[in-house]
Amino acid sequence: MVKSMQRIASFDVFDTVITRAVGTPAAVFLLLGRILKNMSLIGCTPEAFACIRIDAERRATKNAEDGAVSLRQIYAEVQISLGLTEEDSLRLMNLECELEAKVIRAVPGAKDRIQNARNHGLRVLFLSDMYLSSSFIQKQLSHHGLWLDGDTCYVSCEYGKSKRSGKLFRELLRREGVAPDFIVHCGNHPDADVQIAKHIGLHVEPFLDGNPNRYEQILDSHIRATEGLSSAMAGASRLARLTVPVKSPKEEILRDVAAGVIAPLLVGYVLWILRRAQQLCLKRLCFVSRDGQILFGIARRLAKTLNVGCNLRYIYGSRQSWNLPAITRIDQEQLAWIWDLTGFPTVRNVLSRVCIKPEEIQESLNSLGITEKMWSAHLPGKEISAICDLLLKDGRLHELILQKASQKRAVILKYLNQEGLLDTVDWGMVDVGWLGSLQDSLERILTAEGKNLPYGFYFGLRKNPLGNRLDRREAYFFDERLGLGYSEIFPRYGLLKWMEAFCSADHGTVMDFEEKEKEVRPVLKENGNQPLREWGLSAIQKTVYCFAENLLLDSSLINVDADVRNATAEALKAFCLKPSFQEVKAFADFPVEIGLGKDSCMVRLAEGYRWSHIVKSFRAGKAMHDHPAIWCEGALLLTPPFVRLALKTALVVSHTLRYTIRPLKHLIRRKALIPAKQFIR
Repeated sequence: MVKSMQRIASFDVFDTVITRAVGTPAAVFLLLGRILKNMSLIGCTPEAFACIRIDAERRATKNAEDGAVSLRQIYAEVQISLGLTEEDSLRLMNLECELEAKVIRAVPGAKDRIQNARNHGLRVLFLSDMYLSSSFIQKQLSHHGLWLDGDTCYVSCEYGKSKRSGKLFRELLRREGVAPDFIVHCGNHPDADVQIAKHIGLHVEPFLDGNPNRYEQILDSHIRATEGLSSAMAGASRLARLTVPVKSPKEEILRDVAAGVIAPLLVGYVLWILRRAQQLCLKRLCFVSRDGQILFGIARRLAKTLNVGCNLRYIYGSRQSWNLPAITRIDQEQLAWIWDLTGFPTVRNVLSRVCIKPEEIQESLNSLGITEKMWSAHLPGKEISAICDLLLKDGRLHELILQKASQKRAVILKYLNQEGLLDTVDWGMVDVGWLGSLQDSLERILTAEGKNLPYGFYFGLRKNPLGNRLDRREAYFFDERLGLGYSEIFPRYGLLKWMEAFCSADHGTVMDFEEKEKEVRPVLKENGNQPLREWGLSAIQKTVYCFAENLLLDSSLINVDADVRNATAEALKAFCLKPSFQEVKAFADFPVEIGLGKDSCMVRLAEGYRWSHIVKSFRAGKAMHDHPAIWCEGALLLTPPFVRLALKTALVVSHTLRYTIRPLKHLIRRKALIPAKQFIR
């Protein structure tokens, strides 16, 4: 019987209105393999089962009419491959359906889209090329609040017709008794849901956001090596970018990169921290500002899911506020941090690091030829060296510095006691890296009081020119001291600047501590990090936290302790070395902070190369910009074509000359024909 010509909104099902908490449908089969192996229902590995399940579906699809295959037909092939009984095959089918129900999530925003169609008087239908039954799909849609009485579900396996061929669309038209232009179809498949539907005459509203992007594809491709964890990260990435609202195209880019690159990298690190804390039986983990802010936020969310009993704290600290209180003697090692003079070094800001005003040592400065007029001027290297020698050799200054350090240390100890860090509980401190100098300072402060020293957890540790302490500190991604991990990545990808950018906080640097009304509070350089907030830090943080909340961490399905470093490194590599122009534009104006405390300054992460950079780059043999924090690949995309060509040519010529002249010099010296300096000037 022909139905009334009511307008219809048809929705594809998977990755349009519901999706999975993993990257691709095939990931479900590996998870299923883990379940079956744990239940001793299969004799092969979970990875082998996943391959068998995928091949079974491929064969069944080829043999089925119009490729519309049912789950029963697929498991008939699995049964033969594994030598199962009919009963065992049926049990595996049911377990797969149970797993599907467990990992299915509503696509964020799908309920609103469906309701909007209902509000406009459209009848809602669901249409799917799927081996699962319509009753199963209807149950999932109902569970997630997407199904109402009166809706209809058309599934390819029950009609023997698929959307890919167009036959399922025609079956829908015949059964509903409507013309094609009475239907608006929404789906995610570029061919089946868009091109084929348009060809038949349906109105089409594509929903392609549910498809995995390039970062999610990278993460999912490591599913076997990570025993499902990287695929769960791909699923969490998709859910995060579909959940977090944005106000501009720039925010959309920031959100998507945060979901696919930043969140997997940081969450992998925090999972490792929580695991190590449990293995070491630590009772407390302290995340040190400012890099620790986002890590602390991630840890709180993961701890709930993983049922971690360790107490998590966020504590304020910085080199600027901890280094001076840590001085217990005057020598090159304990004063080394003062000579980190990136930024705008002046007499005032150099001496301010040890709380000394130029007026206090005016006579000594005059003896060095540093007059009052020079106190606020940019200092050349000669004067800097003179002040360094003065601080190291002047006995009166030693007493003054040690006195200031003692006063600051007393306040810091009150703060640490206030935060419960002076008790006898074993605890760990969390930082990003890179030399572990912050932990060095904290340990000197605690040692002076005979207190427990913390374990240190770092994303990466570099070799320390002042010596490496190998005890009570561990690194996740790389450890140059021990020659472990992915140490080749940080110079090539600029990992240091990226991690510091990814771990930016919404408050300023801790400059000092002050005691007010019996409470010790941090003194911040600024209360709110306005430049970063204006840039879009909130979108990054919200997305990372949403990722953590949506990450599937069921140990019966995936290995939550799996090593995801290679997977996350590959996603990072894709972003850093092969960014899109839109990604570069979104991240180019990220305000990078260079320097220490009051001496710091802000620079842009990426600016196009200019003609003046070509000579510098030719001489150096590598692309050179105005500051070391520049994102080279991003800067290249922002560079005018002619300048970019000239820069690349200069680098090629520079490399050619280097590889030609050096062997020639060596040959000339060996033959002792003529001095190399006379031959090549």
